[in-house]
Formats: sequence, C-alpha cells, structure tokens
Amino acid sequence: MSVVEYLWDTWSKVALQLLPTKDGFGKQLVKRAGLSSFSPFNLMLAVGLLFIVYVIFRKVKDASREKERFLEVYPQMKRELEESIRILNAHADKIDKIHKGCTITQVVAKSTGAVSGVLTILGFALAPVTAGASLGLSATGMGLGAAAAVTSFSTNLVEKVSTASVEAEARQLLSRSNDTENDIKSNDTKDITESLENITTRLVSVSKKFVKNVDDIKKNMDAIKLTKENPQLKNNAKRLMTTGRLSAKSTEQVEKAFGGTVLTMTKKDRIMKAATASRSLALDIISIIEDTKHLQEGAKAESAEKLRQKAKDLEQKLQELIRVHDSLIQ
Repeated sequence: MSVVEYLWDTWSKVALQLLPTKDGFGKQLVKRAGLSSFSPFNLMLAVGLLFIVYVIFRKVKDASREKERFLEVYPQMKRELEESIRILNAHADKIDKIHKGCTITQVVAKSTGAVSGVLTILGFALAPVTAGASLGLSATGMGLGAAAAVTSFSTNLVEKVSTASVEAEARQLLSRSNDTENDIKSNDTKDITESLENITTRLVSVSKKFVKNVDDIKKNMDAIKLTKENPQLKNNAKRLMTTGRLSAKSTEQVEKAFGGTVLTMTKKDRIMKAATASRSLALDIISIIEDTKHLQEGAKAESAEKLRQKAKDLEQKLQELIRVHDSLIQ
C-alpha cells in the first residue's frame, strides 16, 4: 500500500492515534505514514502528505454540501427549464401561424397587383383604338393597384407588430439568464429602431402613391364622362394619339379635357409606361411564385426558427442537468 493510500484509507484512525506519546509526536507520524526511519525530511514529508489528505477531506465535505443543495433545488430548476422550453416552442408556433396568414394575404395582394398591371398595360395598348374602354381599364387598374399597395403595407405592419409582441414575451423569458440579457437588450433596441424607420419610410411612400392614385382615378372617371358627352372631343384625342397631327386649338382642348390620362400621352410615353408596368408585373409574378413555394414548404418564419433554436439549447441544458442529477443519486 502506498503512503497516500494509507493516509486516505486510515484517516480517522491516524487522526486519533497521532497524539503525543513517550516516543514523540514526530516519530509516531513517521511510523504511521509507513516511512522507514525518523528524520527531519521524513517528518516534513509525512506532515505534507497529511495536509494533502486534510485538504482532500475538506473538499469532499464541501462537495457533499454542494450535492445536498443541488438535490434540493433540482426539482425547481427542472420545472423552470421545461416550462421555458414549452413557452419558447409555443411562441415559435404562434409566430409561424401569424407569418403564414400574412403570407397568404400578401399572395392575394400581389395577385391583385398583378391584375392591376395587366389592366394598366391593356389600357395603354387600347387607348388609340377605344378611348373610353382604355380609360376604364386604366381607372380599374389604378384602383386595384392602390388596394394592393395598402393591403400589402397593412399586412406587413400587422405581421411586424404581432411578431414583435410575441418576441418581446420570449425575450422577457430569456432575460432571466444573465449571460444573454445584455445582448438581448442591445438587439432589441436595434431591431425596434430599424423596424420603425422602415415602417415610417414605407408609410410615407404608400401614402403618397395612394393619394396620387386616387387623383388619377378621378381624372380618368371625369374623362370617361367627357367621352360620352362629347364624341368629337374623344375622336380628336384618338387622332392625336395615332397621328400626332391636330390643330393647336383642338390639341389644347384635348389636353385640357383629358390631361393626366392615357388619352394625352404620346406613343413613346405609352410604350415607356407599359414597359414600366410590365416590369412591375414580372416582379409581382416572381414574388407570388416565391411566396407560394414558401407556403408549400410550411411558411416558417426566421424569428420562429431562432426561438426554436433557443429552445433546443435549453433542452441540452436540461439533459445535462438530468445527467448530473442521475449520477449523484446512484
């Protein structure tokens, strides 16, 4: 048996027997440590080994107290982790549900926008042939475009506000952990600031576009009424669009009556406007395809995936906690 093993296995006996005797404390210590002879060096070695055993003994006692405290708080820690995991997954599911509903609404809005683009293009194309019908198509296209823009913006706003509310609840839950609290607050402030700036910028843009669309729709409706009341004025407008040759007085009358509508546009202007509408239509179609594919894949929101990842991290901590507990009670 080694000296360390001897001192460890017979600690209580040595502690009781290492008392002053007629042979002297040092000789008894050297003898109990299993050293061959008494000398200052052997005495120091025995005392050092005994001190090591004492330190180990204290560590064991401290570990025993820590074990007792751990076993006391373990049930509560386990319940809190399980509840946090459940809440995070529930929040993730809620965000996904909001995102899916808003994505469906966006598909409808973009489809309406696509129809608006088609009607607008037809309005430009038919203007030289049938003035009244082209005005009607343009007015309808503008109305659908305005409705699509407002619906898209409103849906986006609802999703951001609803998602932010759910994320705030999740952040409050996660802020109980000191190691993530500062990062959460920093990201929280940054995200809110960026969202407010984006929403404000888009709101201004949508508002301006909506007001302009309403004004243009009114012009087209007034123009339709004029084409019915004054067929000659309508014919002059068609002649101006097709030949570009009209008296100065008649040109002035057409521009005054139909200003701001397709009936006063030159062929070049109509082609450019139609090209712009075609590009917007193509983008709407691409976006509809992407959103439809996203819906088919389950429409999972990025923020929801982040919450699920945090739930998985807590799940790993829970499993580690359970393993520690099981090892201590064996």
